[in-house]
Amino acid sequence: MAKIKIEDIRKAAIEHNWTLLSDEYKNLDTELTFECNEGHKIYLPYKKVRDKFICPICQQNQYNFTKEIIPKSKKVQRSIGLDQATHITGYSIFDDGKLIYADVFSAGADDEIERDIEIKNWLIQLIQNWNPDIIGIEGIQLQQLNNKTVGVTTYQTLARLQGILMATCVEQNTEYVIVPPATWRSHCEVKGRSRVDRKRSMQMKVKEWFDITVSDDIADAIGIGKYINDKHKKKVEIFNWE
Repeated sequence: MAKIKIEDIRKAAIEHNWTLLSDEYKNLDTELTFECNEGHKIYLPYKKVRDKFICPICQQNQYNFTKEIIPKSKKVQRSIGLDQATHITGYSIFDDGKLIYADVFSAGADDEIERDIEIKNWLIQLIQNWNPDIIGIEGIQLQQLNNKTVGVTTYQTLARLQGILMATCVEQNTEYVIVPPATWRSHCEVKGRSRVDRKRSMQMKVKEWFDITVSDDIADAIGIGKYINDKHKKKVEIFNWE
């Protein structure tokens, strides 16, 4: 068997989106310092890392989501945040301020109507599976560039989709709120003048809050979900029995 060299370990780390920080390697029992793709420092010998590259800190993170549906307790408010888009919809699920799930749904149809039907059917299943108290749907807005309106066709497509999402919530007896982008971003203290900068800022917020790296679609959905969770509390009736 060929002797393992530090260059081999460094290459293997890169293939797993890790970074080898150590400069010296003697044998499989040598403690090395790695940095995982989430920025955690790992101090382990190569014999415990190779072929796996599993970060023990990431493993303990409660935000390593699985596909399992979490039953809803009657004592908590469950809210869903939707970052609606023409093809990829990010969504987040909160229980009383705790992020319990986040992911994206990708609509595969090329035709707009077929794609809208696909998204509607997905939303129905999302509601029936997770039983939310309220859903926050990101509002749409016309884009301005050099004092000119742009993206009108995309705006019209999203407007039709937003109507379908609203109607679906009504059909499923689920409360919904339309959340303007500027509103939830202000609540989450998102910074940046350009669209790219604002999306990156929200990704950094998610990293700061939950120690996870997510796509910009999921990050925005988490921001919307957090706003809904913080600002739209479930109404609880208080009875005075005296």
